[in-house]
Order: sequence, then structure tokens, then C-alpha cells
Amino acid sequence: MRKTLVLVLALIVAAFCLPSNTHADPTVVNDLAFVENRPADDIFGVHGVRLQLDLNVTDSGGSGALTGPGAGTKATSSNASFPFTQPVTIPFNGFFGLLGVEFTANLLLSGGAADFSKITGTYSFTVTNTSAQPASVTSHNLDKPEVIPIPTGLGTNNNSTTPVFSFTDPNPTPGISGLARRYDFFIHDGVTMAAIYNFSVATGHLSLTPSFDVPAGLLLPGHPYFLAAASVDFDTTEPSSSINISFEGRSREFLAFTPTPVPEPTSLLLVGSCLTVLTGVAWRQLRRK
Repeated sequence: MRKTLVLVLALIVAAFCLPSNTHADPTVVNDLAFVENRPADDIFGVHGVRLQLDLNVTDSGGSGALTGPGAGTKATSSNASFPFTQPVTIPFNGFFGLLGVEFTANLLLSGGAADFSKITGTYSFTVTNTSAQPASVTSHNLDKPEVIPIPTGLGTNNNSTTPVFSFTDPNPTPGISGLARRYDFFIHDGVTMAAIYNFSVATGHLSLTPSFDVPAGLLLPGHPYFLAAASVDFDTTEPSSSINISFEGRSREFLAFTPTPVPEPTSLLLVGSCLTVLTGVAWRQLRRK
């Protein structure tokens, strides 16, 4: 009896000591399938009307478990006329990691709006980690694509580290029934191009107006950044979901911005001392007259 009990305990201990992959499965944070209108001066060199496919994923093994050897992310369209080879390989997006590990495909629609009928429908995403563990999700129904005008008039109300950033939507009314226009805002490091802030990620919602307060503690004086404006159409006819995001279209534009360095306290003291000396000299000269 004692031998049996010892054997059972040994097996239990061994089971706990063996490596377990059950906790390392990829977890889909969200997916997006929409049409994006990118400007000619896009900071990533991605311009024109495109089909954008995004998948944000986490894994307890970290980004290496999702980007290392054997890992991969793909998407398949439900549209029989889809103009690209399927499944579509979705590469790792090293510029956006605010929601985990992001994979992004920007597929150029050479025919522009004329290609919309070929890319409507749903998209089945599958991500596989380095342990060959998959996770799958099906997107919302992309059925109301349109080309949203590029934002114009990008600017800030001052050159501080906490300005108000605003822009203009040339045509704020969607041309298709069932769509609602909203706005988003990104901050990209001007050197690495990595996104360091996204309004919708930070707040959990899009904005009703194209005006945003830059939060304190993000920008450094004298360091270059890009402030990115985004006009977004989402489908109001689909159920709200935090995973299957119902974006139908988006347009973007970028503003190069470098906050003005703030004078050091010692510099201000030096300026003040100089002014005091000059005032004293001037006063003595006046008294001599």
C-alpha cells in the first residue's frame, strides 16, 4: 500500500514538473478587415487605396512565440473573386505593439474602388505559434467599403509637449447608409516610427470630433514625432464586438512635430542676471546725465 501511494505521488509530482503548453496558446485580442486610404507622403511608404488586414495577438511565450521559427499568421477571404493568392500571409508589424503582437497586411487595390466587389465578405484569420498551437477567428462582414477623404489641415495649437492636435475631415458624412464617421489619433516616434500612443486604444473608443489633447508625459522636448490623423467609418448595423472590430474604412495623414525645448532654470537665471546688470548700467548712465 505504501509503495502504491509513493508511486502515485511520484506520478503527480512528475506531471507538474513536465513542461506544459496548454497555457501558451495564442489569444486573439482583436481582428480588423477594412479599406484604407493612405496619403502620398505616408511615413511608411504605404500609399493608395488598400485592403488592410490586422490581427492583434498575445501569447504567454511573448512575441518570440508568435514570430519565431514555425510561427505564422494567415487570412482567407470568403469572396470567390478575391484578387490575391490565398491564404494571405500577414507579416509581423513591428511598428505597433500597443495591444500585444500585431500582424498587418496592406494589399494595394490597383483598381481602387472598382476592386471593392472582389474584397467584400468575411476573413478567417489563423495564427500559429512556435509550438504549433493555433488560434482562429472570423472577422466582421466587410460589406460597406468606401474611399474616405484624406484628413487635411493638421496642426497643433502650440509647440509644447501637451498641445491640442486637430485636423479637418473634408467630407464628414459617409456615402453609404449604415456607416458612422469617427476619428482617431496616433503618436509615432519620429526616429523609430513605432506607435507610442493611440487614442482609441488608450480610451476604448473613437472620438466624435477630430480634435485631441496630447497626454502629458509622452513627448520629450526637442525629440521628433509624427502625429497621425485618422478618419474612420464603422458599421452600425453589426453587433458591437471588442474582438471583431467593424471598421469598414479609414484614411490617414501625418504631421511632423517636434516640441520646443524648454529653457533650463539655470539659463533663465542667467538671463535674469544679465537683465539686472544691464538695467543697473542704464540707470547709472542716466544719473550721470
